[in-house]
Amino acid sequence: MNSNPLQEIESEKNLIGYLLMRGVAGQEDMGLAPDDFYFESHRRIFDAMVDLIQEGISLDIVTVTNHMREKHLFKDEMRDLEYITSLYKDTVPSQTLDYYIKRVKRVSDRRKYVESLTTAIDKVKSEPGENDTVFSFIEQSLMDISRQERSKGLRRVRDDANTLIDYIKTVVANSQSGGGISGLKTHYEGFDQKTTGLKTHELMILAARPGNGKTTFALNIASNVALKERKTVAIFSLEMSRLELLLKLLSAEARIDSYSIKSGTLTPTQMSQLKDAVATITTASIYIDDSGYLTIQEFSARVRQLRTTEDIGLIIVDYLQLMSDPRAAQGGRQQEVANISRGLKQMAREVGCPVIALSQMNRSIESRSKDQRPQLSDLRESGAIEQDADIVCFIYREEMVKPPEELEPNKKGMAEIIIAKNRAGATGDFPLMFNPKISRFDNVPI
Repeated sequence: MNSNPLQEIESEKNLIGYLLMRGVAGQEDMGLAPDDFYFESHRRIFDAMVDLIQEGISLDIVTVTNHMREKHLFKDEMRDLEYITSLYKDTVPSQTLDYYIKRVKRVSDRRKYVESLTTAIDKVKSEPGENDTVFSFIEQSLMDISRQERSKGLRRVRDDANTLIDYIKTVVANSQSGGGISGLKTHYEGFDQKTTGLKTHELMILAARPGNGKTTFALNIASNVALKERKTVAIFSLEMSRLELLLKLLSAEARIDSYSIKSGTLTPTQMSQLKDAVATITTASIYIDDSGYLTIQEFSARVRQLRTTEDIGLIIVDYLQLMSDPRAAQGGRQQEVANISRGLKQMAREVGCPVIALSQMNRSIESRSKDQRPQLSDLRESGAIEQDADIVCFIYREEMVKPPEELEPNKKGMAEIIIAKNRAGATGDFPLMFNPKISRFDNVPI
């Protein structure tokens, strides 16, 4: 029994002995580096092996020792040669190469965790800053190691055969059932058809001029995902209070004018509808954080905390420009927004669920005399946001920019959803009916 869980010298010996006797099949990336070995001699031997593999030279006792001599990797040549010879002669691997690779990598990762935790403990003891900064550093350090552990480096595409087959089966099944939607359904037909649903790891930016309903649209999507898809939704609101969001959700679900709810002027029928809506909304797996101030580090920490108890299906942030990143603030607002945008994208990848972030638009759109339909350049601090986003959507309501006498009758009460960027699918636009009084977007009947 190994008395030290942070080292497995016998596994290291068997791995190197295996390679000396049998080599590797082609130029393989084993997912190991010299510093994954605990024993110093093994690090130097494996360093030589990595060089030979990269050069396409077969591994054996002659090529390895010659390369070590040429690269001055011997510490004591006579003793090192004796040790390598003993590994070649005396080691009798009883398992596969992959088995020994996994054993060596496992204890190497544990050593890295211990090192990171030791650094974190030292930082907790000595860091004069706020707790959030310290805790965020610790979380990030551990996540970096975790990502490295999951990373498999360069892999042959044939290794993904089963994953591809399973994916195609799912897509075909969805198509045959009439849906054709492989991602998370928003239940807005135009959006789902063009994007085939929101995918895991995707960052979607939703932007509009003030008063066009971007918060309402995001809440409608949240309600559809929670109630119709039975997924957990996390909403981070930096502008509206928890009560305001709940009233919007209730108004949309009950289809009752929000003013009537706030003023208490409800008919008996509306009161019954409202009670049903309360029962429906409060059973949904929706979490709301209405912090007026939120850093990207605090956001990440709260998502990770929720993830320990819930399988999160969708995250909504209202809105991106109200978040902050104290670490990047000295680099200017552009750099800060870039870090926030990147942090949202990284969180989507880490949690494995879509993130919808609402965004402001530049005022320059108002100065355009002719076409005021939004475009990518209208995003405020658009460079980094556009780069990180997988999908960029705009809401455009013609009745908000044209006087009543110039508005076509069929444009009243209508919104145009513009998909200006879609990394994995089609762009384009589609209409929705919008009733701001009941905080609701609806599909246009066919």
